[in-house]
Amino acid sequence: MHIVKNAELECTGICRIVAGLAKHSPPLGYRISVLFLGRGPLAADLKEMGIPSSIVPWDGSRTDIAGAWNVWSWLRKHPAEIVHSHHGGLAVRAVCRMAGVRAIVQHMHGRTLENKGGISVSELRFRAADAVIAASQAVADCLQGCHAEVIYAGVETAFQPPAQAPPTDALKLGILGRLIPLKNVEAVINVAACLADRGIDIEVAIAGSGPLEESLRALVARLGVGNRVRFLGWRTDIGALFGSWDVLVMPSLEEGFPLAALDAMAAACPVVASRIGGLSELIVDGVTGRLLPPGDTDSLVTCIAELACDRRRLAQMGLEGWKRAQLNFSNDMMARRTTALYDGLLSRGANCPI
Repeated sequence: MHIVKNAELECTGICRIVAGLAKHSPPLGYRISVLFLGRGPLAADLKEMGIPSSIVPWDGSRTDIAGAWNVWSWLRKHPAEIVHSHHGGLAVRAVCRMAGVRAIVQHMHGRTLENKGGISVSELRFRAADAVIAASQAVADCLQGCHAEVIYAGVETAFQPPAQAPPTDALKLGILGRLIPLKNVEAVINVAACLADRGIDIEVAIAGSGPLEESLRALVARLGVGNRVRFLGWRTDIGALFGSWDVLVMPSLEEGFPLAALDAMAAACPVVASRIGGLSELIVDGVTGRLLPPGDTDSLVTCIAELACDRRRLAQMGLEGWKRAQLNFSNDMMARRTTALYDGLLSRGANCPI
């Protein structure tokens, strides 16, 4: 039983991981279901895929006693051998333990930035958890004093690399993700303005939604690049998007292990990203894409300008990215590593808190 914060679009990445596990885990002895602690459209999406999904609202806190009781009651009626939690802390794990779950896995998807303020994640101690999964080594390194198993997310890849569209005059840059401060989308808009002044033809497509959309649109208008930057809204047809883009740009200020970059590699689309978090574990600089200092817009301008003049190099980076995704980041590999962890927990017995 996978527990997810809610079924809103913000949890799309987690639900894709769960869907990959649900597809590949049955031959390995496990059936996957999902419990959402909040409402949203993703529950219906998973049900359409044949993945049992339910919603029991709870904010995951100790103070929401009614929500905790409802989750406990639901777990008693729908028992699971293992709970794999992608949300919440001790309160969620304690309710699962009291409901009779044999083993609890806590999955950490992002780095805990409180570390930089002097609060060690190890103080949380992950009580009532039997194992901790980290989405990347960068995430695991934040969990001081806690042994975390690094299991990378997976992606489905074709047996042959996708056909790459012939280059056109304009270099097409894509952005895929939520429009929030950590994604630093404004950097790419500034790049579009700088390159326009140099006479370098690029087009930027922004696929996503979020609280910064209005201010980003205002920036586009202020810089006069409305003819170069398009807002596509939230999109789920990522295959079509990557097929129409030359480069995925991720100038993020923080990342755990972004699926957007992995999706791009699987589609043979090179990635230009910040050297931050799990991105440096995913992208090989100069081989499958480029890694740049976070927050350095000048470096991003220089990089994009160089790539706009070297389409052959871009195509080779895309091909190498596809090879790396197929070899190292498949859904099958993710499922095998995750179910091996499940096997170990059940073989050693329940109630083995870290």
